[in-house]
Amino acid sequence: MKSEAYTISKMDGDYLKMAVQATSRAFGVDSEDILGKSRVHPLVFARMTAYWLLSICKGYSHSKTGRMFNRDHGAIMNGIKKVELELELDTASKNVNGSWAVNVKQSHESFCRFHKVYIESDIYLAQKETNYAVQPS
Repeated sequence: MKSEAYTISKMDGDYLKMAVQATSRAFGVDSEDILGKSRVHPLVFARMTAYWLLSICKGYSHSKTGRMFNRDHGAIMNGIKKVELELELDTASKNVNGSWAVNVKQSHESFCRFHKVYIESDIYLAQKETNYAVQPS
């Protein structure tokens, strides 16, 4: 059975860009590479962090996040678990090992700043009104 192409709404696309941009800056990798299939470690960590931002910070389901990254929900679940484990280990070791949790935290801070600006923008308000008007009663 052939699956249909997933269409991302404008707002979801904006949040995807915010998550990818935040992780790109923190990890020092290209945004396009985060969305790609590369298994090089800095990219993998950045990609998992982007999953985590969308799932934890925005509340997107694993399935929805997976569709946005063209991955299955299991890959998203595993990535999120690895990020959370890294954050726990970082807290326990007080970053003695120089873990990538620092990059995760920087990504989170950037994402929160992007989100605040986005929420306060006229674009968000217009999209929210449009989505409300389109909702079935």
